[in-house]
Amino acid sequence: MDMAKRRNMKRGKEAVRSIHRIGILLTATAAACALGTTTDVRSPLGAVLSPAAVTGTPVPLHANPGARVILSTASGLPAASFLPSQAERGALIYQSTCATCHGPGALVGEGFVAAWNDRRVYDLYALIRGTMPLDTPAGLKEGEYLDVIAYLLRANRHVSSGPDSLRADTASLRKTRIAVRVP
Repeated sequence: MDMAKRRNMKRGKEAVRSIHRIGILLTATAAACALGTTTDVRSPLGAVLSPAAVTGTPVPLHANPGARVILSTASGLPAASFLPSQAERGALIYQSTCATCHGPGALVGEGFVAAWNDRRVYDLYALIRGTMPLDTPAGLKEGEYLDVIAYLLRANRHVSSGPDSLRADTASLRKTRIAVRVP
């Protein structure tokens, strides 16, 4: 047998081994997913848009309706603190910017409490900052996002406002939690 045939046979065997390894990996992953059960799995969070919602250019979305998001709990962290003045400014921003899509009570009440209680303030901040307003994500100033969060906390009966304001310091936002209850 000449060298070229030997090389081709060796490459063929290596390709079969690689395919075999990938098959084993996929089978193991599928089995782990099928067997792994988590008690704190909730559907992904999303906005319910009103008919008057102004959105950007339509983009085709490819969604997996069976997708789940595992949410971490931050129940051991201290409750966030915000100034009443932040919540007042946030109410004005919410009315002028957010209420177009999120109608009255859309982010106040049982749905918000179920989705966000005992989660890090940073998680809410990152979601809002990265996706809102829908037509211009990240289009507000840092302070305005924090003011809106303070408003949402106050509207959902956060345990208390405090002497400290919410700050755009990701380390402090990661170390505090949302502590709301149904209004």
